[in-house]
Amino acid sequence: MSYDKIPAPIVNPESKPFWDAAAEGKFLLRRCPACGEAHFWPRAICPLCHKAETEWEESPGEGTIYTWTVMRKSPRGAFALAYLELDEGPRVYVQFRPEDNDDLAIGKRAKIMFHPVKDDQPMMFAKLI
Repeated sequence: MSYDKIPAPIVNPESKPFWDAAAEGKFLLRRCPACGEAHFWPRAICPLCHKAETEWEESPGEGTIYTWTVMRKSPRGAFALAYLELDEGPRVYVQFRPEDNDDLAIGKRAKIMFHPVKDDQPMMFAKLI
């Protein structure tokens, strides 16, 4: 798989701080001060208690593989997709680095990382740890 065939993420005003941090190699979550729960995908309103004004929080981005699959029929080659259950609680839908595809298993530890894709924009991936 070639990283330069992966399209750059679409950035909107709500997700811009996430992608700005990603360009520095930092993974951010949102946490709701009202219910105390962390969530992912970045949005200002808590998807759990529906309160506004969630806050950004840096995360190590580590967790366990909840489930995964390999997409074999793709114009850009085979790639693995997974739900990674982060230590903070939320599950993140993420693509694994190609070099990890043969070693994936439910329960294995993984970490969020960023790699430049088309137009040198950072994209979120996971790697086994």
